Amino acid sequence: MSAPAAGVLNTATSEPREAWCPACKAYTAAEVDVHALFPTGLMLLGTLSACEICDDPTDQGGSDV
Repeated sequence: MSAPAAGVLNTATSEPREAWCPACKAYTAAEVDVHALFPTGLMLLGTLSACEICDDPTDQGGSDV
């Protein structure tokens, strides 16, 4: 794990929540907000999302049929 950037006291994520996947056209994604605590205050760094269908690392893109 890399060292935090200078001035960052702590980072945290929100609880995962259900999200819409535009590729699957279904609620098959999960997303979290990433926050960082700086000496000057709290900042939302961004939102990360991953789809259980589109982002499946074991999927080889083929069909089992």
